[in-house]
Amino acid sequence: MKILYILMFLSLWSLGLVFLLHRRRSQLWIALTLLLGGAASYAFAMHLTIMPVVQGAEWLPETVSRWLYISTVVAMNIHFYLLPFTFFMGGLWLNESMGLRLKQGLSIIGFVGALALLLAHLRFEPWNTFEVERFRYWDGIYVGLGCYFYYRAYAREKDVQLRRVRRRILLFPVIMIWAYTSDYLGFESLKLGWWSLELESNGMWHGNVIVILGAVSLILFYTVRYGFLGIKLRIERERLDYSIRTLTMGVSILNHTIKNEIQKIDYLAEKCGVLLQSGQTGKAVHTIEQVHGLTRHLLHMVNRIKDKAEDIVLDEGEYEVGSLMDSVIQSAATLVENRPVSLSAEYGADGRLVCDAVHISETLSNLIRNALDAMPSGGTITLRSAASRRDFRIEVSDTGNGIPQEYMSKIFEPFFTTKKNALNYGLGLSYCSSVLSKHGGKLTVSSESGKGTTFILHFPAIRYRPSNPSRRLKATSKLRAWADRANPS
Repeated sequence: MKILYILMFLSLWSLGLVFLLHRRRSQLWIALTLLLGGAASYAFAMHLTIMPVVQGAEWLPETVSRWLYISTVVAMNIHFYLLPFTFFMGGLWLNESMGLRLKQGLSIIGFVGALALLLAHLRFEPWNTFEVERFRYWDGIYVGLGCYFYYRAYAREKDVQLRRVRRRILLFPVIMIWAYTSDYLGFESLKLGWWSLELESNGMWHGNVIVILGAVSLILFYTVRYGFLGIKLRIERERLDYSIRTLTMGVSILNHTIKNEIQKIDYLAEKCGVLLQSGQTGKAVHTIEQVHGLTRHLLHMVNRIKDKAEDIVLDEGEYEVGSLMDSVIQSAATLVENRPVSLSAEYGADGRLVCDAVHISETLSNLIRNALDAMPSGGTITLRSAASRRDFRIEVSDTGNGIPQEYMSKIFEPFFTTKKNALNYGLGLSYCSSVLSKHGGKLTVSSESGKGTTFILHFPAIRYRPSNPSRRLKATSKLRAWADRANPS
């Protein structure tokens, strides 16, 4: 059983290092929480598992043994005095709706408090001895505030996709509450002697193995199945970029092959002309109609693949968000004529966006067409704009059938389609995703079977400049009027 302590700190440190690869501040503190959370497991593993086996071995110098001992004492100081602070910081910086200065102020206060606890311990106690009663309730304040901020980040998140991410992250408060109960409330005192350990506790800490390894397994499951702290999204983006590169390289070969077939068909068409001259009119006319029908279809397919597969080059400018969305609504209005579909827009944010208007309009039009296909019996399509400190977003929501969960990880891949129409080549969403990637953003999706789908275009905040509230109200009224004309009662 003691050997599992080694697996505990190795798994926590490995996860922490992986999440450190992401540069966002909130993820930084969560990654540090994992790294520091493995400190106690490291100290216990060294004292109870590793050193009893290797201590006294000829190949282990006394100096190395002493440094290893010092590292375990440092690890326990980190666990008791810095871990609650990093947990508090992780929850605090998840709250992107809070003001920057407020978060910075709370961070400074929290750091000063944690540093004061550590210095008081070093001043009044031996550094390898811990009377937990002296600091358990101070640490409890950090843990309580951290739990509050984690839950606040989840409860106040309006974005459906991000709210699901926040719900998974609530696993951290659960783990920390257990750790606080077992190690801070359950411990009375701890002394780390020279490769000896004197502990007074209620024994609850023995369950840490099950809780920690279970939590690590759950995080790995979330990472593989749904994504956790953006890790799966990064893997899928790399796979998508590879698919796009492969598609681009293969398109020239595909075009060459199909064009060769078209040349053969044209030759047959010319031959049919000869048949006409020889008097075999009926047979020749029938053959010509079939040949040219196939020719038109193949040419259409080649051009469609070529347009979507070529590398996207942006021609950027600064455009009014309202005007951009208005033009998309106007062009899509003809698609909903004589159909029981309501097409409208809502301005949660209005201003100017630096983008390629042609590609963004085409992306929105593609998403609207997909929404129409998902609502054969009618429904509602809504375009919605929103902004935060993190990014600017345009959402396209429908009340259609939704996307089956087994397809969610594949819909952005080139040539993947669930449509039965032979003219659908599965390139629309991969093109849309590439457009957003070129803008430094991303395209995300959330869907619920039978209730509808929402695609979200995320743009970096630096690309968006908000306008005044009166312009927003005016633009909303104007677009509503267009929506009413597009959907007369």
